[in-house]
Amino acid sequence: MTAAIRKFFVENPGKFDPREYLKPATAAAKSICKQRYVEFGCEGQAPKIKGETLSVVAAKYAKGELAQVVQ
Repeated sequence: MTAAIRKFFVENPGKFDPREYLKPATAAAKSICKQRYVEFGCEGQAPKIKGETLSVVAAKYAKGELAQVVQ
């Protein structure tokens, strides 16, 4: 991400608008993430994640089930 921002500033020294230099930086970060998911064999695992509604999570939090455990 930093490399993409540096490259943008070298190629466009007069542009300091974050909306412009963060576009290539975000694209670079997304590309790196995709590459690492594939390298570590994590692609295709999303269906295994089960989401919970806000009310369920709030109930768990109220009961103390989501308390942090430091080991």
